[in-house]
Amino acid sequence: MALLLLATAASAQPKSDADLCASITGKPDAAIQHCTRAIESGKYSGEMLSRLHFNRGIEWGTKNDHDRAIADYDAAIKLSPNFTDALYNRGSAWAHKGESDRAITDYDAALKLNPKDATTIAARAVEWINKGDYLRAVSDYDAAIGLDAKSGNAIFGRARARYYGGEYKHAAEDMERAAKLEPSEYTALWLYLARKRGGAGDAEQRLDSETRATRGGWPAPVIVLYLGRTDVSSVFAAATDPNAQRQRDQRCEANYYVAEWHLLRGENERALPLLKEARSGCPRDFLEFEGAAAALRKLQKP
Repeated sequence: MALLLLATAASAQPKSDADLCASITGKPDAAIQHCTRAIESGKYSGEMLSRLHFNRGIEWGTKNDHDRAIADYDAAIKLSPNFTDALYNRGSAWAHKGESDRAITDYDAALKLNPKDATTIAARAVEWINKGDYLRAVSDYDAAIGLDAKSGNAIFGRARARYYGGEYKHAAEDMERAAKLEPSEYTALWLYLARKRGGAGDAEQRLDSETRATRGGWPAPVIVLYLGRTDVSSVFAAATDPNAQRQRDQRCEANYYVAEWHLLRGENERALPLLKEARSGCPRDFLEFEGAAAALRKLQKP
């Protein structure tokens, strides 16, 4: 009985701030509070203190406070220079701020420590796309796919890089592979665009057959537009939503996909303002932001 009481008392001991900093999930404010207490307690140094800063950086990122996240990752890396996860996360934070060069620098540093990290290679590829360097993006995606041949994310990423670079047939081949690995209506939309630009005469027929079973809700109105069964105004009407964030996201997507629809018809002047709105209004981690930036880069090229 005495041993049982001792065990119960030991298990009932409250967790330390350091433990809670690492273990709390889904409550960033609470996690930040515990991380801060642990950091400021003076009890920790070296690798443990580095880990506390790293964990708090993650929570700041969850709150989209990327400046504070970067400050914590700076502290973590200063204490542990070979902390690859901190280098990767700081690169991601720079990417969210639109600082592609700084993101690439951090990804490069992480890859020197772990050259076969497919996730970091693919993240760097995204930044090459954002810089308009599609050849380097394709090269990085090649490397990522070489490490993980079934990575739908890397295959779809290479498809987009090829699409932006005008390699439409190769882009369509990659998108077909990505669609088999991770099917979605969005993959089907990009596949349609690549096929159409590549000169496929049956692009609409294939889009119809590939989405018929799952079509419903958003972005189905865009698919129906591409099939020639509705008009632009109906797409924008369908993008409205009582939820402000959902409406922002759907408006972002409508702007991009309707702009692409105009571009297919040679209506560049109608596409231009929609692409500008997509670039300014889409979250940076949306494919439609990336796509709008690439399309504008091509349209506005001297």
